[in-house]
Amino acid sequence: MALLRAFSYFVSEALTSLWRSRLVNAVSVGTIAVSLFVLGAFLTVASALSGLVTRWTETVQVIVYLEDATPDRVRESLANRLGEDPAVASLQFVSREEALARFRGMFRDLSSLPEDLGENPFPASLEVSLRPQRQSAAEVERLAKAFTGVPGVREIQYDLLWIERLSTGVRLVRVVGAFLGGILVLAAVFTISNVIRLTIYAREDELDIMRLVGATRAYVKGPFVAEGVIQGGLGGLAASLLLWTALAWLSRDLQLSDLLPHATLSLSPALAVLLVAGGMLVGLAGSLMSLSRLEV
Repeated sequence: MALLRAFSYFVSEALTSLWRSRLVNAVSVGTIAVSLFVLGAFLTVASALSGLVTRWTETVQVIVYLEDATPDRVRESLANRLGEDPAVASLQFVSREEALARFRGMFRDLSSLPEDLGENPFPASLEVSLRPQRQSAAEVERLAKAFTGVPGVREIQYDLLWIERLSTGVRLVRVVGAFLGGILVLAAVFTISNVIRLTIYAREDELDIMRLVGATRAYVKGPFVAEGVIQGGLGGLAASLLLWTALAWLSRDLQLSDLLPHATLSLSPALAVLLVAGGMLVGLAGSLMSLSRLEV
């Protein structure tokens, strides 16, 4: 019961202090919010891109584009040779008409392009899916070289190297996000520390009286710790709201679902909880840093 009364006193005093110096505390909360917003944004983008890369990697394809007017027997012979390769799991023939239909489905604004050109610009192709254990860059390049220059083959394209470059980009986004977020979080810690230090100086006479009447150090320090934690929690909550708003705006106005149908940009509940909890930890660290430097 005594612990509950002490906790209630800490929170009540912290809220009173926050309201008393609301302008300065608003700056502190805003600093935390910006710091966690930047960190959360980088984590969300990196997570979405990582999921997209994983899905693409699971379905690595080699596309063999065919020469125009390739005889059926040549195409069938090429398909049989590809099917016999140990790296090939399956293959699908895509006619010029099917390729055109896919293009019109993906790029509706350019659906009249073939009519403007006066012909169908898309060649027929064989889409080759690789076995999971044969999806290395070396294996893909081996297959591409083996069929380059074969009669009926116009060009061979594969996306594994591009996916690997994108994976490197995802790792870079994470590192940059962690670096920038870490710097901003440190700035937030020092901001909270300085704000609480100013609060302690403003209440120095009151704290002296509390010591004279026998208040323990924990009873004196408790409200300042609670104040830092509340500031951090508010900053984390503000960061979550800002990030949710930004991601909702991006998903709607940039129409990511059409451009990247498998990429999702949304604020997960786990990340929102993590931002609030992280803000509270930042506030706790700032308050403890301030109290460690002062005789309270």
